[in-house]
Amino acid sequence: MSVAHVASEMTPLIKIGGLADVVGALAAEQARRGHRVTVALPAYQAVSLPAGWSSRALDSRPVPWGMGRELARFALASGPDPRLRVLLVDHAGDRSFFDRPGIYDDPRSGEGYPDNAERFLFFCRAALEGLKLLKERFDVLHGHDHQAAWTMCFVRTHELHTPTFKDLATVFTIHNLGYQGIYDPWVLGLAGLGGELFYPASPFEYWGRVNYMKVGLVFADLLSTVSPRYAQEIQTGGEFGAGLEGVLARRAGDLRGILNGIDDAYWDPAADPYLAHRYGPDRMEGKELNRRALIKECGFPSAPEMPLVGMVSRLAEQKGFDLIEQGADALLALGARYVVLGSGEARYQDLFRRLMAAHPDRVHYRSGFDERFAHLIEAGCDLFLMPSRYEPCGLNQMYSLRYGTPPIVRAVGGLADTVQEFDPLTGAGNGFVFQRFDAEEMLAAVRRGLATCRQPGLCARLRRNGMGQDFSWRRSVDRYDALYGEARERVAAGRIATLESVRATI
Repeated sequence: MSVAHVASEMTPLIKIGGLADVVGALAAEQARRGHRVTVALPAYQAVSLPAGWSSRALDSRPVPWGMGRELARFALASGPDPRLRVLLVDHAGDRSFFDRPGIYDDPRSGEGYPDNAERFLFFCRAALEGLKLLKERFDVLHGHDHQAAWTMCFVRTHELHTPTFKDLATVFTIHNLGYQGIYDPWVLGLAGLGGELFYPASPFEYWGRVNYMKVGLVFADLLSTVSPRYAQEIQTGGEFGAGLEGVLARRAGDLRGILNGIDDAYWDPAADPYLAHRYGPDRMEGKELNRRALIKECGFPSAPEMPLVGMVSRLAEQKGFDLIEQGADALLALGARYVVLGSGEARYQDLFRRLMAAHPDRVHYRSGFDERFAHLIEAGCDLFLMPSRYEPCGLNQMYSLRYGTPPIVRAVGGLADTVQEFDPLTGAGNGFVFQRFDAEEMLAAVRRGLATCRQPGLCARLRRNGMGQDFSWRRSVDRYDALYGEARERVAAGRIATLESVRATI
């Protein structure tokens, strides 16, 4: 099968968050299975080809852009597996949409680039032009999040009769519904669509503006999101549905929840190159040595002995840091030490800086992202805390389980799908779970975790439970293969979305 992914980030070339890990690992596993995989990716200034990769320039092409055209440049990068290629899409216009610092945000201001509406609309249109340059046929086009959403529309409108995309099935994956790409209506003109298509409840209209995520949701043949629980949650109101619950409910029969996997070769405590002391479920001595190394690196005293609780996260309201702020004094009273790695909203960075300044023997905070330190936190901590408001899937809880670091989570999205409360009587379960978004409930779960950590027999059983689970991409790709097959069957039967059919049903 020939699969084309369109995404705004992908490891190992460029990463901001979990989307990059998912796209990179999914594409690599599909290639290992024998699929021919192409990933279209913006040619950001920060893209770096890892060792063993090379690239070659392709022809430039003018891309339809409103009443005129903008020039796009393309390069094709490939690594050790010849079945996986990356199409790098660049903008050769005066404003250089991608040849600038940062990915989504301007590093100088910390805010999103004011022309992001144009940047990612151009990326979608140009990505399809680049795929046509390859002179191949594709079976499936798989778009990821709102930055890739317009490709779902363009292949059913402007490119409907293009040979490259003949009989093409489309799949659109929601990685995080909280980020939708909502912009003013003038973007329709740049997309080559008339103003008569912008009216209340049209496929493009959302409270008087254009919603990129909605465009992907209404035009794709099939939809997926990154955990079964999240697929249910986003059809409800409130913070889960984020205003699109009605659209999703109408497409409930086309929506599948597929749990993300993890790269279990990269996240493997028995072979982790970032760890000085490697270990596995049958030889856990290395975990204690990593724990001591983490204590030393954080500058914590060696005595008194206290459990270590880790967090590696983007510092955003979604991640539940309001609960940390509300419960900070109580958390410090529990007799544990806390190690936090991440950057994001200034208020949360300030919170952890204040806590570290006031309690340097109990709290260590490191701003930014440090891959080595992230691995050491997973390996060296006794518990891992994820108190999210909502969590489409989450990856760190799966990393933690693989590293024998039981997670403490709120029962939302993929956290609910992967973590089950540990029962000390039966020995079943792999972590600690709380239900309501409430600081007292979070604290109760942390207390249960700490109590278990202080009982060696129970702690060993809990760690073995988590380390024995399979969260690899191999299982997830089985479900994507089935999803692609279903989408292709629909297309073969003539059941595709067109502008006319979408307008009639939305």
